[in-house]
Amino acid sequence: MARRGLLFLMAAALTGSIVFSGMTGSVASSDEGSKSLGDWAEKALEQLPWKAHIVRANLGSKNPVAVAGAYLMERQLLVVTNAGRVYCLDRRNLEPRWVNTLRYPLAQPPAEGPGHYAFLMKDNRGSSWVSVISKRSGSENSRFPVRLPFAAASGISVNSSRVYMASLGRVGNNKTVESVNLLTGRAGWGYRTTGMVWGAPTLDPEGQNLIVVADDGVVTALSAGASAPARANWKRDIGVGIRGAAAVTPESALVANDEGLLYNLNLFSGKVNWLKGLDERVRTAPVVLGGFATVKKSTGVEGAAPVEVKRYEGLVFARNVNGLHCFDLRTGADRFRDANGGRPLCRQGKHLVTVDGKRRLTIRDAADGFKVVGGINLGMADLIPTNTQNGEIFAITADGTVLVATPK
Repeated sequence: MARRGLLFLMAAALTGSIVFSGMTGSVASSDEGSKSLGDWAEKALEQLPWKAHIVRANLGSKNPVAVAGAYLMERQLLVVTNAGRVYCLDRRNLEPRWVNTLRYPLAQPPAEGPGHYAFLMKDNRGSSWVSVISKRSGSENSRFPVRLPFAAASGISVNSSRVYMASLGRVGNNKTVESVNLLTGRAGWGYRTTGMVWGAPTLDPEGQNLIVVADDGVVTALSAGASAPARANWKRDIGVGIRGAAAVTPESALVANDEGLLYNLNLFSGKVNWLKGLDERVRTAPVVLGGFATVKKSTGVEGAAPVEVKRYEGLVFARNVNGLHCFDLRTGADRFRDANGGRPLCRQGKHLVTVDGKRRLTIRDAADGFKVVGGINLGMADLIPTNTQNGEIFAITADGTVLVATPK
């Protein structure tokens, strides 16, 4: 199935079933007298305050497609249709890599490991299934898809050996976190938290630490190895009502709860780095836009020159009824609150871009107190995925037009 899909996508790119436009400001519509939603989206992206190269792909130029979801991965963009077809496109130029078809409807966003994508699906009887597909070739592991012997309660994470998800339990087994062997498809180790887990167990960037948040307010750090952990690395009780997953960086775990509290916890000890009150409950996972920066640090020796070190810096965002809140990741210092803001979209140089529920972009100048300096209406795009890595902006219409605006 995967090989047929791969050949189909290559043939489609060669025969024109997938059409690309790579010129900034070009119009890819076959009808010069009318503009499609993709044309309007391309014109909107030309209004960005930085120079961008806009590339466009049309997945449905020959055969109509209905896009259900679009997911940004480290180097690729996955576009999933209502029929379960998964298109894998290169992030920078939207060139096709492979296509495959899921056996059952996608239930949660896909997860990315070092060499594979993992997909959590649900059939028409409500049973949960997992599929594992190679990032490079698009081929499905021969042991998959596998039917889970429990109902999955959350999204999933994957590292080099296991797929992890929350479980509603099963007869004779009350584990709330379960794993599946990435190679064999067999059930792996499980772990029981004191509360139910609704947010995906989240791996750190190295795939070594698994952060689990339960609805009783306990955050648990587990070693994500091949064998079951004898005990938790650490636990931290931050109060009741955690519905979203943690946002995990190389150094921190960010968690918010129903008491309106946002915590930055040390990834390796669980110690509270800082705590912010947001007045109203937070029901979704925080989002971090960040990266490693080189900074000068004192050696502590009098007269010695400072040394350069790399550390992870950025911004953390949390959303509740009061709006979108933004804080400095390292210090917790307030940056801004937008009563109408929905979520962060990307950061490019000094510019920060957010997007609201009507798909309107707000552009802020981080060098000038995050003052609003512009806005763009992208309401013609149905999906605009958050990009936590760089300044690329992706816009996808429901009929299969995909655009990326890459900073020059």
